[in-house]
Amino acid sequence: MPEQPSDLVAVANELYGLPLGEFVPTRNTRAKQARKDGDTDLAWAIQGLAKPSLAAWLANIMVRHMADEIGQVLDLGETLRQAQNDLDASQLRELGQQRRRLLSAVVEKGRDLADDLGQQISSGVADQTAESLQAAMADEQAAAALRTGLLVQPMASSGLESVDLDGVVAVPEAVGDRSPARPKKGGRKKSAEKDKEAERRAAVERAEAALADAERQARRAERERGKHEEKVAKLEARALQLRSEIDELRRRLVDQEHALMSTEDRLEAAEDARDSAVAAAEEADDAVADVRRELDRLTSGP
Repeated sequence: MPEQPSDLVAVANELYGLPLGEFVPTRNTRAKQARKDGDTDLAWAIQGLAKPSLAAWLANIMVRHMADEIGQVLDLGETLRQAQNDLDASQLRELGQQRRRLLSAVVEKGRDLADDLGQQISSGVADQTAESLQAAMADEQAAAALRTGLLVQPMASSGLESVDLDGVVAVPEAVGDRSPARPKKGGRKKSAEKDKEAERRAAVERAEAALADAERQARRAERERGKHEEKVAKLEARALQLRSEIDELRRRLVDQEHALMSTEDRLEAAEDARDSAVAAAEEADDAVADVRRELDRLTSGP
């Protein structure tokens, strides 16, 4: 059916712009409607549209809601590719720094956008989306794939060859011709200078790939550092609290020791007073006994 690709792209544009939880029920509804309209081929094609991964979904909504920022990313990618072709090392270093800053800011804004739409994005998913944007910067066809807003899976670039787009875009026809441009034929062989230039370009591409990998590792290391710093801060606070409690217990122990010493002194004085009282009581009892005996003697006489 000749109109099917266009109709399918229209349905896909709707589906891949929805909140992630609405994708499957809406897809089923659209497929059911196509069958009801008698277009079974379109219905099967709609039913075959895969639900995007979370990282791909984030890239898709960024394309729809952050057109200016995505445009900046792709424009910078075009400039980077031109600098690679020109083998401008100083410009590549400067553009590489711009790329890192821009990707970080754009992806962070994308996470805020997803949060507004009720979808939490983890750091790992954000990294996958950043890799998709970086792939779009490195490869023109990957940039075209990103612009469709129909990603099913995130993209990745090694920096050494074209990005593999198989299974990445829900409707490949939306990207257009993805065949790589063929090199122009010439009657002359490449000169030694051309070979050297090609080697330098390959070296630059390898360095770019190594830089991209190092950046990913740096982001992961930064997240780990943040986790450990947070744990250290909590443990430091707990240690400070325990030290304060121990100091308070020590002060209380000193006070109790002083109170014990005072009580023991008072106890010793009380014991001495008690012993004196006991001795006096015994003497008094003896005196009473003597008086009674004398009284008995006096009263018992003639």
